Amino acid sequence: MAQGILSLLLHAHLPYVRHPEYEYFLEEDWLYEAITETYIPLLRVFERLHADAVPYRVCMTLTPPLCHMLRDPLLQERYVRHLDNLIALAHKEVARTQHDPQVHPIATLYRDRFLECRHWFELWNRNLIARFAALQEAGRLEIITCAATHGVLPLMQNR
Repeated sequence: MAQGILSLLLHAHLPYVRHPEYEYFLEEDWLYEAITETYIPLLRVFERLHADAVPYRVCMTLTPPLCHMLRDPLLQERYVRHLDNLIALAHKEVARTQHDPQVHPIATLYRDRFLECRHWFELWNRNLIARFAALQEAGRLEIITCAATHGVLPLMQNR
């Protein structure tokens, strides 16, 4: 029987949304949502696979704007503030929905997810890039890059 090979290439990119001139900038939420909903969960899956000795290899891009934002102390601090706000809201929702069997489990799920993200982000010293790099050094993740403005690459071809 012939064996097949599956190659996964994950693309991680966000537009540059850092705006220190504002206390709150809506587009920065894109980064915070990506950290909470994608990057921390993805790192957790990779690390669990590695800890369980599952032989996996994944290729992933990390674009320059994303790397810059993930390493930025201002955005890291703002992400913690964003998570703390979500955690406070989630605690209120858990209390508010305690007698609603349809909604209460969802409120609890989100509260726990936000608390877990906060825990791992701090445990990893707020440095997700270092976590990705450690997985690359372990031979589980191949990190490649992409142009910072990859959306305009097709416009740059020779005519």
